[in-house]
Amino acid sequence: MLEKLDTLIAFAVVMLAVSLIITIFTQIISTVLGLRGSNLLWGIETLLKELAPGLSTEDNPDAPRKVAEYVLTHPLISDSMFARIEDVWLIGPVVKVLMQVPLIGWVIMRWRCATAIGPDELARMLDRLAAADPAVGTALKYLLADPDPEADRRAKLLNAALAPFVPPAALAQGYAFQVDKILQQAAESARQSVGKLEAWFNSSMDRVSQRFAMQVRIWTVVFAFCLAFGVHMDSLRLFEQISTNSAVRSALVGIRGDVLGEAKAIIPTAAAPATAAAPAADAPVSAEVLQEALTALKTSAPSAAIPKKIDVGIATVKEVQTWLQDGKGVPRETVEKYPGFVISALVARADDIDKQLQKAGVDLIPSPYPGDPNQWWPSRVVHELFNFNHSNRNFLGILLTAAFLSLGAPFWYNALKNLSNLRTVVANKQDQAA
Repeated sequence: MLEKLDTLIAFAVVMLAVSLIITIFTQIISTVLGLRGSNLLWGIETLLKELAPGLSTEDNPDAPRKVAEYVLTHPLISDSMFARIEDVWLIGPVVKVLMQVPLIGWVIMRWRCATAIGPDELARMLDRLAAADPAVGTALKYLLADPDPEADRRAKLLNAALAPFVPPAALAQGYAFQVDKILQQAAESARQSVGKLEAWFNSSMDRVSQRFAMQVRIWTVVFAFCLAFGVHMDSLRLFEQISTNSAVRSALVGIRGDVLGEAKAIIPTAAAPATAAAPAADAPVSAEVLQEALTALKTSAPSAAIPKKIDVGIATVKEVQTWLQDGKGVPRETVEKYPGFVISALVARADDIDKQLQKAGVDLIPSPYPGDPNQWWPSRVVHELFNFNHSNRNFLGILLTAAFLSLGAPFWYNALKNLSNLRTVVANKQDQAA
């Protein structure tokens, strides 16, 4: 019984280790492409298109997009240092030129966008833009003044529900006007308490969170298939190796604690701020990796007065950069190095996981890698991805590996933790029986 359980644990160790590497790839992509900011930009643009259709005109059909970019890249809203970089001497003009280059400008805009915004902040920024830009002022003012239809309906129901309870004696004594005025004030207060913009804001942010999570999920599946086929990882052969090789099985079971520790450091913890564009569980980088990068930055620049520890509540790379520059007065040139240290910390974690698997007797990347050794390595990888007739490959096993890895690191983390707890119970029962 214990041997079979160890086989399952060893298999889960490998799946979790590889899933963590995929998670690291996904975190790097999320950071580089600015997925959180770009999805929030999409959400605000969609919200404006639906609630203020008059914003788009023949002369300015992209007005909702431009308004959303204005709001999310404004220095008062954006937590990105790129929102302020245009005003920097010499660097600003260069950034403006790069913004005109299609691909580079697309990436820079994603970096400049805020990763979170509240309904009050959005309303204030729209009101500010409405006063400054007559071209969009009318549509925005109408949107900000428009009450929520649902709140208006509830106010009318409240009015109708309270009216029968007014005593007839009070009406006879001339209090009808005062009662009616009170009911009207209650109705008006209900209408103005939640406008149409605020009423739809939370629903829109839910869609943004779902869209962000879906994109992260898609990247996870893409990396799972690429890694499974790229390194010829056959689940059926791996399971057979673990079940028949006691040394490999014992070694994998022995490192399960280390792999679980790596998982705690890599998988972001769950804590969802109410105003965030996406739950913190979907944060691109974990708190431990952010702290490791901060320590490395502090070591590289000892004279920059960098704090030792990141404040509680900071969850993204851009938030750390803004906190360092605006909150702690760290020089801009030092802050700009921080994303590189984050990526280095993630790569180091991936390398540690690969070394642990090698120690246990599992080579994640075949050595030597299949194909012509004189051929460029990336070309060999692409060739092997689509070479389904390779003599050493079990296509079904590799396809199963891709499916298993697509489940994600949190799934395998929970599975390994539960199996480890079960192993402790089974081992204790066997010792008692002996």
